[in-house]
Amino acid sequence: MVLFTLEDFAVFKATTLATRMHLIREQLDPKFAEAATVIVPLLQTDQQAIYSHIAKHQRRYRNPPPNTWVAFSTSSRGYKMVPHLALGFWDDRLFLWLSVLRESKPASRVLTGITAMATTLPGKWQVAGEHTDKAMLPLTSANLATVRARFQTIKKAEFLLGKVYLADDPIWADPVRLWQDIQQRVVALKPMFDQLVQNV
Repeated sequence: MVLFTLEDFAVFKATTLATRMHLIREQLDPKFAEAATVIVPLLQTDQQAIYSHIAKHQRRYRNPPPNTWVAFSTSSRGYKMVPHLALGFWDDRLFLWLSVLRESKPASRVLTGITAMATTLPGKWQVAGEHTDKAMLPLTSANLATVRARFQTIKKAEFLLGKVYLADDPIWADPVRLWQDIQQRVVALKPMFDQLVQNV
């Protein structure tokens, strides 16, 4: 069973590239790989294969990565160019984002049908417009409209919808419950994931 814990955040206390990369490879990547064995079957269908992509950080030469993740997409070659699901860490949060990045543009119809589906999601969710920034907003009709409008009018804007688990969230006291919640949210996001894939 995959268990993400508060101890995982210690990876980001390492201040050098070599040390942090070593800790990511030793502590987080195995958990991401194990998580993928559960999440991939939740997303794939008989008609559509899903591939997992663990971040390699190959372009890092000096500064340690501020975050790390595993992404799930319909492409075996990568994930940035297509809608995808990303599960990963910053130094103070775990995130699960359904993402459409700037690399997948132009795709004027990519968000078709998403608003109606998003407003029916159960529980609390967040939206954001930049995957390299921690900034986020609670999912409301107004915030969703703002992020969507920005995505459609600004070339570099992105669209992210999902769940962020801050390090001070009480759910971290029960790693089993956290992992169950992640799986439930993957299932909840699957119809939107499928719609995005269809739209592009």
